[in-house]
Amino acid sequence: MDPLRSILHRVSYGVYLGATFLARWVPLPVLFLAGRLLGLCAYGVLPRRRRLAISNLRNGLRLPEPAARRLAREHFLTLGANLLSMLKVPSMSDAAIWRHVTFEVKPAVPREPSAIHWVAVLSHMGNWELLTRLAPLFPQLRFGAIYQKFANPHVNEHFCQSRARRGVTLFDRREGFWTAASFLESGGVVGVLTDQYAGDSGTWMPFFGRLTSTSTLPGTLASRVGAEIVPIVVTTTGLARWKVTVGDPLPRSESPEQAAAVVNRELERQIAASPADWLWAHDRWKTPRLGFLLSASKRRVFFPLDFDRRDLMAYRILIRSVESLDEAKISLPAVQAIKNGRPDARVTVLTSEGLAEFWGGVAEVDEVLSFSEDESCFQIAGKISRAGRFDVGILFSATDHAARELFLAGVPYRFGPPRRFLLNSWKNPPGVPTPEREGAERYRRIAQAAGAAM
Repeated sequence: MDPLRSILHRVSYGVYLGATFLARWVPLPVLFLAGRLLGLCAYGVLPRRRRLAISNLRNGLRLPEPAARRLAREHFLTLGANLLSMLKVPSMSDAAIWRHVTFEVKPAVPREPSAIHWVAVLSHMGNWELLTRLAPLFPQLRFGAIYQKFANPHVNEHFCQSRARRGVTLFDRREGFWTAASFLESGGVVGVLTDQYAGDSGTWMPFFGRLTSTSTLPGTLASRVGAEIVPIVVTTTGLARWKVTVGDPLPRSESPEQAAAVVNRELERQIAASPADWLWAHDRWKTPRLGFLLSASKRRVFFPLDFDRRDLMAYRILIRSVESLDEAKISLPAVQAIKNGRPDARVTVLTSEGLAEFWGGVAEVDEVLSFSEDESCFQIAGKISRAGRFDVGILFSATDHAARELFLAGVPYRFGPPRRFLLNSWKNPPGVPTPEREGAERYRRIAQAAGAAM
């Protein structure tokens, strides 16, 4: 580790220890209220996270803009209150903590530890630090959890020691799940956080109607040892007041993917019941910066049998067309491959008025946005913005003017061969030079780099 990073890790760890020390002496309700104030400040000074939360609420819960803004604000206040309250939880006695918590335990808990095989699906809702204090309430249970190692080694060591003192055995996600499976098989409860973006290791499936990478780990663990999947959730019910609900076991599934879909439905139900508690400011529906299409990658896509694909929210792709008809015809196979690259793809082509008729006759193009030759890049960017939020923009045109249009329109992922700061998502395949300015090979390479099969 380089010296600067080591210093930063030590400083951040010191700040964390100082905050937890101060939290010991502040009454929990006061911390809760102070956290709401900090959450309000964060709502004002973190515009990127604020916009992300509002967008997620609009798309996830199908809320109109004003309602999404109000709920996003309440989410920031609730999150701030819970995060600050979490600093005090480790230093509190069990009796002091449980005065602030009510319980609802639906399943019958066997008395014999060897008879208990639960995969507990957890989420970042409410004061989730309370989940680490369940062991004394269920002395017949052995608790474990799969976690992702922190980048800061000092925080990671503190985290592991704190969990061990509370009777929780930790299993590093990157070290595989065999030790966790053995723990589960011998009689125990293994907690898995399942509500966040799972990256390339996950399976893409609908969550609130939008495709996203989802962990299949709970189903894999459960099927390995014949365990039940049990949801446990913490919700905020008032001023420094929470409720811990241990739900009934979820229906058994035939595959880890089907189990993940069942877990997603349970998470949707939990979140809809207490929407301000969930991490809407987390990029759950993240666009991979490299290879965001799914057809040519190792990313798996799964749809539950009872899911109506007409309810699938579109992944909106804006393709900035080339300028000449001959080049447009040459680029057509790449556009078709991009359309077929994801089952949720909706392709819009941004083009000059002279090519609008050509693109309008292409079956794989869902929408055409046209502009006249005398329109400036600011005017064209305004047209893009008024057409709604696009998930990604792909630059086929090699002009600086075209790159500025996507940049000024605020398209979050602007894809194409490197063009300084205007485009932000590109990686050449190994040993392949950057595509030339025109020709079939240019468009083929762009489509392939986006993850299309060509």
